Amino acid sequence: MRRLFLILFSIILISSLSFAELKLKLPTVLTGETTQSIINNNLETNLNLSVPSEVVAPVGMMEIAKGMMLLGVLADVSFPMGSDNGFKHIAGTAWSGHVEFSYFVSPMFRLMLRAGYINFGTQTESGGTSPYSYSYEDTFSQIPILVGGYYMIPTGSGFKPYVGLAIGVFFQTYKVNYTQEFGGIIPAYTLDQSFTNTGFGVVPGLGAYYMAGSVLIQFAVEYTYIFSDIPVAEEDDYNYSYLGKVAGIAQDETDSGSDDKPSYFSVLLGVSFPIGK
Repeated sequence: MRRLFLILFSIILISSLSFAELKLKLPTVLTGETTQSIINNNLETNLNLSVPSEVVAPVGMMEIAKGMMLLGVLADVSFPMGSDNGFKHIAGTAWSGHVEFSYFVSPMFRLMLRAGYINFGTQTESGGTSPYSYSYEDTFSQIPILVGGYYMIPTGSGFKPYVGLAIGVFFQTYKVNYTQEFGGIIPAYTLDQSFTNTGFGVVPGLGAYYMAGSVLIQFAVEYTYIFSDIPVAEEDDYNYSYLGKVAGIAQDETDSGSDDKPSYFSVLLGVSFPIGK
């Protein structure tokens, strides 16, 4: 009995060892790989990171560099400053368009050249006591040509704020349509005339660029101060006495020393495109 038990135990042990050996060899038979090679392949697969030969920065993170040039278009709304009896009396809120060229002397400093057209809103006024009456219709416009320099505030992001100053020449046109009605047999008097002059001014401002794909969105606020007066008729002009309102503005400045120039505050929005390299 004891011998039979030993024989059965030996058969079971030998069978177990053979089955274990068969199990260990099974991957080799089916895949041709050893257990060690499977482990090595798994490690290689996990550690083998696919790295491109050239890393390209996202377009939105385009960086400003020395020598970069921009060509842009801007639209703005401008609000006349001064007293109600001064510049704001002949000019309403303005809508404008500009073309702007920028050159970066360095990533921190930008030079700018801009030309545009500013059309202020028409102002009207009427009054008088019957049978006398009068009416005005005033329009005012400017063609500014500016050069400026701006410091770019570093941020390390696609948002590029700046602050700076521009100077320029302003070709100004004031047009008045004036009518006086006297009643009765006296004929009405009508004046439709334009006056022009050239002014000089300074334009401090601050704004920012925002990188948006291959273009730059621009936002800015500026204050334009003109040193020259509003263009009006000369005192020896035959029609000067009929321009009561505009002549009054000039006379008020002379008498009180007030400084009511054709100046205004502007909010600008535009888009610029890199050119050149």
